Amino acid sequence: MCRTVSFKVSSGMDSAVRVLTTLRRKQFDVKEFSMVTIDSSNSEFKVTLEDENKNGLDKAILQMNKLVDVYDIAEV
Repeated sequence: MCRTVSFKVSSGMDSAVRVLTTLRRKQFDVKEFSMVTIDSSNSEFKVTLEDENKNGLDKAILQMNKLVDVYDIAEV
């Protein structure tokens, strides 16, 4: 089952790479991602994860909360 999480980042592509690297290092299965620029310093990022055990997304959200430039995290 795939689940999507949406969040905002404050450093554009640098933040996006940091999030994807963290998820990959923690062995989450990223299926899809997209990023839209909101203004000059903020972007909205969406990541779809394969969530076989139904709590993987919650763990991924906890990992993203640890990153300084990631905020407004919510499941879509």
